Amino acid sequence: MTPLQQSDLQALIGKKVKVLMAGRFYQRVLHEDHQGLYIRYASHRVPVKPDLNTLHILYFKALKPKGVR
Repeated sequence: MTPLQQSDLQALIGKKVKVLMAGRFYQRVLHEDHQGLYIRYASHRVPVKPDLNTLHILYFKALKPKGVR
């Protein structure tokens, strides 16, 4: 991860970001703790990873938790 991407990532914590999950985009607030980056989805903690294909971070990727519709 480049220094520019790291600074973008720190600026996005606590703000709404686009998350690609199961083929759909969702708007969720990005959080960080000792385990890493995550969002809250249907009262579950869902870990996310930034999409690093571009110079700036445009969206994050996540797997939908099991048992959630």
